[in-house]
Amino acid sequence: MKSKNDCIIFKDKVKLQYSNNLLNFGYKKDCMSDLHLKAPSGVSNGKFHVGLSLIEFVEDDVNIVYSPALDLSGYGKTEDEAKSSFAIVIEEFFRYTIDKNTFDKVLKDLGWSIKGSKENLKFSPPKDSDLVNSNALYSDIVNNKNYKVSREKVEFSL
Repeated sequence: MKSKNDCIIFKDKVKLQYSNNLLNFGYKKDCMSDLHLKAPSGVSNGKFHVGLSLIEFVEDDVNIVYSPALDLSGYGKTEDEAKSSFAIVIEEFFRYTIDKNTFDKVLKDLGWSIKGSKENLKFSPPKDSDLVNSNALYSDIVNNKNYKVSREKVEFSL
């Protein structure tokens, strides 16, 4: 049984569910049950799917959730606040880049590969090992901070 803390709803659009490795940005209000991380990456049924590594660490008494593949972070006084903040940030990233028709370009600039046809796009984030070498912030976190990594599934309604 899920507790209320397992699912954070923001503006009735965002679903951030860490317990089952799901960050879901859609328009449903209920928490989804037992989705598996091995879901295909790409677009299907009007939804974007991809797995992301999220890095959680504390700096100057502030909890931070960071996605090196998107170079986005959320923060707060507690882990829950940082996760909620990250949910807002990533929703705004998707909304803004899609509204401005820059989504593909921004992902490519971040090192993502995008393959397939418009109807069957496949998105692949850069490898974490490549990001450590190319991203100074990520390298600093890995080399100088106590951190934990989780692999999360992201789903966003296009």
